[in-house]
This record gives sequence, structure tokens and C-alpha cells, in this order.
Amino acid sequence: MTNSDKRLTKKDRPSPINKEIIIDDEAVLISVTDPKGIITEVNDVFVKTSGYSEEELIGTSHNIIRHPDMPKIMFKIVWEHIEDRENVMALVKNMAKDGRYYWILTDFITKVDADRNIINYTAYRRPVCKDVQDAIAPLYKALCAIEAVADMDASEKFLIDYLENIGMTYDEMVEDIIIKYCKKAAALGFGKHLKDEFKTMSKEKKQSFFNKFFGIK
Repeated sequence: MTNSDKRLTKKDRPSPINKEIIIDDEAVLISVTDPKGIITEVNDVFVKTSGYSEEELIGTSHNIIRHPDMPKIMFKIVWEHIEDRENVMALVKNMAKDGRYYWILTDFITKVDADRNIINYTAYRRPVCKDVQDAIAPLYKALCAIEAVADMDASEKFLIDYLENIGMTYDEMVEDIIIKYCKKAAALGFGKHLKDEFKTMSKEKKQSFFNKFFGIK
């Protein structure tokens, strides 16, 4: 049997079960994919949380852990960012091999060569608290409902209108949710009034905060 024969596909995805995997608050799940989204590297925490072996994951499309509660439009947004060589954070509900779910905040970083050709994508993930999950889940549920009866264009329009109504981009909305419910601010070297401070932070200081949040050196 060749390596390609061992690759997992959508058919190998389990049926979801309504049971959450509790991830250690200090855990960082890391994976690297090639430009087509095929997994090339994973860390031990990613392997343990996903329930798949490293051998099963390497060479498999990253969408093997996609949860059906995630709207397709969110992955379109992520891909648009990283293909444009832009970092992006996303709140994501993933599914393990046994069908359980886990919520994480993911920071996607695109690595390019000297000619700006994409080499790979690295994703750093941290678990998020129930308050963060509750803040984003209703929007994702609405988007999934639209996609179930219409198409992704319809859900994209709904999302655009929603973001315009709250006066934020998706990135800003995610930042706002994380800052609002972040319990790590003091430990990361920021004050107790991080939400107010964040509004006036430079782009560099914001990046420093989230680098610390994700454990990125």
C-alpha cells in the first residue's frame, strides 16, 4: 500500500457527537500544511487532541478535522487571507476522530520564499473558554442555516451585512471577543483594562500580545 492509499478523506470523518474535548489552558496545537492544505507537520498536542495518529495526519487534507457546525464561508475568508500572504485569526470548532468537538482560536501564518511564493501555512491554536464559544456560536449557526437552504454567496452576504451592522471586520470582531473574555491579560504582561488599552495599541503591540497568546517566538 502506498502512502497516498493511506490518506484519510472526507469519507473517513466520523459522525459528530455533542461532547467537548477539554484542552489544557496552556496547550498550543500546531500544524503545518503545504499550499494545497495537505498536512506536513503536527505537534504532539495536535495529535493527541485530534485523536488521529501522526501517520494518519501527515499527507491528509487538513479538512479531516472540520466540524459540520462550521460555516463554509469562514474557511473561504481564511483562505483568502492566507493566500494573500496575510495573517488571520479565526475562532474554529473542530472535530476529533471520535466525533467529539473542541473550540480553538487559530492564528494562521503564511511562509513565503524570496519571490513571495507560498512555501507553507502554519496554524497555532489555543483553547478558548465557554464565554468565547457562546459569543461566536450563534453567528456560525445562522451562517450554517443559510448555507443549508441557499449557498455560500448568501451566507457571505449575511456575514457582510452583520459585520457592517456592528462596525467591524471579521478580524476585529474576533479580537474584540478574545480581548473581552481574555483571562490571560495580566499573565501576558498587559493591564487589567486591556479592552480599553487595545483600542489605542499600535499594530506592533497588538501583534506582540497575540504572539504571546499563541506562544509564538
